[in-house]
Formats: sequence, structure tokens, C-alpha cells
Amino acid sequence: MYSASQISKIIQKIISKARRELELAQESDTVEEVMEKYGVTLNEEAMPVNPKVSKILVFGALVGKEKDYVLAAKKMGIPQENIIFISDYDELKHYDTARLEYSTEYSDIIYGPAPHKTTGMGDTSSLLAKIKNEPTRYPRLTVATANGALKLSITSFKDCLAKTRYFEAQI
Repeated sequence: MYSASQISKIIQKIISKARRELELAQESDTVEEVMEKYGVTLNEEAMPVNPKVSKILVFGALVGKEKDYVLAAKKMGIPQENIIFISDYDELKHYDTARLEYSTEYSDIIYGPAPHKTTGMGDTSSLLAKIKNEPTRYPRLTVATANGALKLSITSFKDCLAKTRYFEAQI
């Protein structure tokens, strides 16, 4: 049995190989053959969310205490074990954001105030910019704001939860 982290790394390696294969296919005009090989069409829906195993990543500094956010989520029918908080500055700064690319571990990311540079970002200015520029590579992004600024208050958190794929799957 593999851990979620190991599975995520395996997926990243497979995606890298598939990406190289597609780039070569693009050059040789054989993309349709690669798509057929993998059973892929352009109209394919996003992978469905399973509320029993999918998780929501809350990435950013919280205004209040984590237990209050957990309680707010619980009131919306989202159990504590399905929400992962990365809110400590050092944890945010050193979080390997590359593992979020094509992640099957998370259905959604709720993004709040966070350091611009984190591990695994390459030359992108911020994780937020990277996800906004390449949304199909990442779980659904919902940005927590209040009065036009990034802010993870209880109210903005609940608003964001209501916009997640995870929440939609429960309805």
C-alpha cells in the first residue's frame, strides 16, 4: 500500500512522461494517436470528487484559531479529516507546491495570505499566480478575501467552502 504522498509523486512522474510523449507527438503530428492510447478526449469532464477521500487544502495564515474553522466546516457537513490546514509561516514558506500539480489528494485549494515564494515554484512570482496561470494543472482554487484583500477569516472561509468542488459533490 502506498501513502498519499507516494501516490502523488508517482502521478507526477507519470505526468512528466506523458507530457514529454505529447510534446513529441505534437512535433510529429500524432497527438490523436496518443489521445487514443490513453482514452482521452478534449471534452472530458474533471475527475469526480469523492467526499469520503478528497481533501480541501487551506493554504494561508488564519485570522482566528484553527478549531473555529474546523467547527465552521463541520457545520457545513465537511469533516475535520477532509481539511488540511497549512497556516504557519514556516510551513507555508517550505511547503513543496510542486506536489499540488495534478494532485489527486486535494479537490480544492482555499488560498489566503501566504509568502510569495515557496518551495517547488520555479521562477513564478507566487503560488497564487502559478495556479491562476495554469488552472487545469491544479485543484480548484478559491481565494479567501475580505474588503478586497487576501484574508482567511471565518466568514471568508465559509464563503470559500461553499464554492469548493468538495462541497458541490455533497449537495
